[in-house]
Amino acid sequence: MLTQDFETAWDTYLRAGPWFPAPPPPVTPRRVAGLAEVLETEDIAAVVLDAYGVLHTGSEALPGAREAIADVRRRGLRLCVLTNDVTHEPAGVAAGLHRRGLDIRPDEVVSGRDLLPEALAAVGDGAGWGVIAIHPRDIAARFPALRIVEDLTAHPPSAWDDLQGFVLVDCFHWTPDDLDVFRAILRRCPRPLIIPNPDVACPYDGEITLEPGALGLAAVRDHGVDVHFLGKPFPALYGRLKDRFPDVAAERLLMVGDSPHTDILGARGGGLRCLFVESGLLAGQDSLARFAESDLWPDYLAAGV
Repeated sequence: MLTQDFETAWDTYLRAGPWFPAPPPPVTPRRVAGLAEVLETEDIAAVVLDAYGVLHTGSEALPGAREAIADVRRRGLRLCVLTNDVTHEPAGVAAGLHRRGLDIRPDEVVSGRDLLPEALAAVGDGAGWGVIAIHPRDIAARFPALRIVEDLTAHPPSAWDDLQGFVLVDCFHWTPDDLDVFRAILRRCPRPLIIPNPDVACPYDGEITLEPGALGLAAVRDHGVDVHFLGKPFPALYGRLKDRFPDVAAERLLMVGDSPHTDILGARGGGLRCLFVESGLLAGQDSLARFAESDLWPDYLAAGV
């Protein structure tokens, strides 16, 4: 697992403006006790939950997460998990949440991985492309034109010269040596990337991980490559979310998230309302100061869900 300190991750996000969607107009956040208070006082038809930082930060469910899901169901509201966790298909994400005691169905999960078929169709179904993932064979079985790229440190960077581009699904399994080799591959021959997970960082069991979004932004800055981001905060995924609720106006959808540059930016940019929880990426930070630095402001602010 590759990790980084908060300030490094935050600086990467702050410098991502030219490649991320434009920020929505600022609002003044209302401090609330949690999700239930918003649902009691506002006209919300469906609740959209982030996973990491909202429901859990790795091994265990966060306090109140199980109860919040049960409360949404008790109120008869619709529910969706919108996540940049793309290691597994939505059914696998739901299974992981169930292992943590969280009642989420596979059909309630939407992720950047859902957009991969369209992205690959635009590049000849991935012919001549390589896929980098913890579980690459799952993806190669669905997209057989892709070539599996693994054991990076066992090969020289030239071993991948024939590939036209890379689908970078995740890098959680990498060591620092793997990262060095990947950077050497792009230095040697810059090529486009498809990245289903645009996260720069993720809170995980007390650490902050280095995520594919950080590598994609570095590739754009350092090598000028074309990077196609699929997940939050980019509009296509929020469009897919809205397709799940065609009868619900965007302002009646409430996104609950923990990252300004994915959850606030993507949700409010798409017309949704946003409840920001301080249990994830900004845990221990001055949230209002970070909102001011990023010029990204949620509608509501709470310590946790």
